Amino acid sequence: MKAGILSDSHDNRDSAADIFSVFLREGVERVFHLGDVCSPTVLEPFRAGGLPIVGVFGNNDVDREGLQAVTASGFHRGPFALELAGRRILMSHSFDEMQSEIGERGKFDLVLFGHTHRPLTMHVGKTSVLNPGEACGFTSGRPTCAVIDLETMAFRILDAVADGGKGGFRAPGASGGR
Repeated sequence: MKAGILSDSHDNRDSAADIFSVFLREGVERVFHLGDVCSPTVLEPFRAGGLPIVGVFGNNDVDREGLQAVTASGFHRGPFALELAGRRILMSHSFDEMQSEIGERGKFDLVLFGHTHRPLTMHVGKTSVLNPGEACGFTSGRPTCAVIDLETMAFRILDAVADGGKGGFRAPGASGGR
């Protein structure tokens, strides 16, 4: 199963639509949003396209009821742990929110966080740690997202580049997996 990961949309509907197109092309079946969506309407392409979203609230997500409405109650207070496709996953908006969970070495296969607006990939033992960067592209000028294959744990950070409204993308070279 492939999952698409994004964070820090900050009301940028165009970038969110581009990322949705990237996820469709990549064969994503589930979306993880790591917070700071801001306006629930940003998630409309995912809802309309039938991609289920699991998310955690960010510090700028004030319309929590709206986020719950567009995601069928898919948003949670972080840190939030779930199991999907046989993988134990921990999600949070900020890495600092996960300190006690991170200390339990080997408990999670995948740790996801956002908030910094900077892509990051690394391995800590058998755990893959991933920050997809910023979906909005406001800080870096580079809207990014990630795709992971939960079976193989291979992942990539992708640039979502507006391509005449067609949602084009290019891979910047960051990848990981085992």
